[in-house]
Amino acid sequence: MRVESNSKKSPAIRALRFLGRAVPAALLAGALAACGGGGGGGGGGSRAPEPCDSQNSRGEGFALGSCAATSTNVFQPIEANVVVNGTDSYTLTLGFPADLAPLGGTTGFTATNRPPSELRNIIGVLQGQAYEDPAQGQNLTPPYVAITDFFRAADFETDTPLPEFRFASFGTWEKFAGSGLDGFNEGYLGIWFAERPGPPNVVPNAPTVAGSYSGRVVGLVGDGPGEPKAIGGRFGFSAPITIQVAGGRITEAQLGELTISSQPAGGSLTASNLAMNPVVFRESSLPPGPLIGALASGGGNEATITSGEYEARFFGIAGEQGAEIAGRFRFTTSNGLFGVASFGAIRQ
Repeated sequence: MRVESNSKKSPAIRALRFLGRAVPAALLAGALAACGGGGGGGGGGSRAPEPCDSQNSRGEGFALGSCAATSTNVFQPIEANVVVNGTDSYTLTLGFPADLAPLGGTTGFTATNRPPSELRNIIGVLQGQAYEDPAQGQNLTPPYVAITDFFRAADFETDTPLPEFRFASFGTWEKFAGSGLDGFNEGYLGIWFAERPGPPNVVPNAPTVAGSYSGRVVGLVGDGPGEPKAIGGRFGFSAPITIQVAGGRITEAQLGELTISSQPAGGSLTASNLAMNPVVFRESSLPPGPLIGALASGGGNEATITSGEYEARFFGIAGEQGAEIAGRFRFTTSNGLFGVASFGAIRQ
């Protein structure tokens, strides 16, 4: 991991959600706590690391079960269904595996659930809009459920707004069910994409001609089981993406640098690029149905994708078929990282 830049925001700004705050001393050094960016380790605790049930995988899915005390993350088959009801109005339904079913349920978010700190809107170096239930004050404390949406976003470091999506929304979610600061030790993190309300007759039809799409990615990445640990915790990341489409399918796509952010106690937000070879999408399946394909790595001497897949669908209306693409992917790397992400791209 190599540091690329320091935040241009004031160093006095508070940390992000679970990935961007300093770790409570009760958790061991190397554990991270707070979502959206990343966070440095805590002081050596007096107790041994406690195993987390969340690190026991129930099968591959597009979510992570995360344990800070052991710096372990695994895929979990948790399904997140998001309904975008309108401005500042969302309904998130989480479907957990059978033995974790009590963690599931439906949560509604409105403008009253917006966080008081802009840094809790950050994933990597992209600023979207977050919502937290129950509504939180300056100090975020479990238990809570949170969601972010990046259909409208800006580059946090430069304050540059990015093109707004008309038909698709996408982002991240997180659930920490424990209590107090120790509740940051174990959680579940994931991604989602969904249709936006407003335009009539939103359709998943493919475009009739080839074209190029440009957009953005937001995701969550952390160390998997085993040693050594590559990054020492769990982080949010962002990246640009370009997608080529022809014949109604994705023919190829490539991500730019995967950028994580972190804020050590008393420090400013800093951005770092993951030491990974370029991430690429292989050719997808054909519609109808979701576009499904494999992830791979471009050339280079850094970490590579060892397994990964994506799924996506077109969004648009009659006369503007395939105006946008949104989807999700997961991956593992040669240095033991597990990651999940959502993405959206607009036809150029």
